[in-house]
Parts: sequence; C-alpha cells; structure tokens
Amino acid sequence: MPHQAGQTSDDHSAPAADRARWPGREAKLTFTVETGAFGTPMAVVHVHGPLDYGTSVRLETGIERLWERVSGGYLVLDLRQVTFCDSTGLSRLITAFTDAQRRQVALLLAALPPFLCRTLELTGLTPFLPIRDSLAQALAEAKAHSGHTGGQQPPV
Repeated sequence: MPHQAGQTSDDHSAPAADRARWPGREAKLTFTVETGAFGTPMAVVHVHGPLDYGTSVRLETGIERLWERVSGGYLVLDLRQVTFCDSTGLSRLITAFTDAQRRQVALLLAALPPFLCRTLELTGLTPFLPIRDSLAQALAEAKAHSGHTGGQQPPV
C-alpha cells in the first residue's frame, strides 16, 4: 500500500424513507482518502457501501475538497466495496469524470464490483469512463506517469 501522508474518513446515513424502502440494505456510505508520497499529485478514495440518492452527495463533497490537491495528477476511486449504485450514484461518477477533465486531473475508477461493471455496460458508459481492473493497476498507471508535469491531463 502506498505511503499515507494524510487520511480522512466521512460517512453519511441515508434518510429514513430510503432505509424503509430497502430494508436490510446497508444505508451508509463511508469513504477514506489517501494522499501523500505517490510521486505525483494523487488521492485515492476508498468507497464503502451504497452509492445512491441518500449518500452520493457526501462522495461528491469529499471529492470537491480534493481537486486542488490533485491538480495535474490523479484521482482514483476504489469502488470494490460499493454495495449498490442507483442513477444518482451513476450521475455522481459521471460528474466526477467531467469535473476531472475540466480540472486536468486523470480520474480512474478501480476495482468495480461485477454489478457496477454490468450497469455501466448496459448504460453505454463503459467506453467513456476510465475503468481499471484493480486498485493496484490504477496505482501502477499513476506511478508510471509520476514524472508527468505541465498543464496537460495525464494519459488516461
């Protein structure tokens, strides 16, 4: 695991109406953020739980706090522990991607669970989003481009 110079966490419980609609489904999104000595401006966001209407705004808020820190570098979303994703969650992933492009940050989606891969395939989003099979693959890609400088977006 890379050096963890800074680590934060955040969580958000879904509203009571959502908990009633999906009883038994975990109604909490948590994430941790790693930043530090990766060799290039980079942050890794480890997302845990459902990414839905009741939780996705927290992820968006967390990502907003990272843009300046990762300018000209990488933002990796480790999605392997996402348990559910609705249209709002998909919208947040698309927003993160377009914001990253605008800010010249390479966004990589890593380790998607099978259900999320299938959802992205069915919605036609797979060709547009930079998906990597594992967190290790995403980190290796970012490290391979650690010498990248300048105002252009790192290769995706």
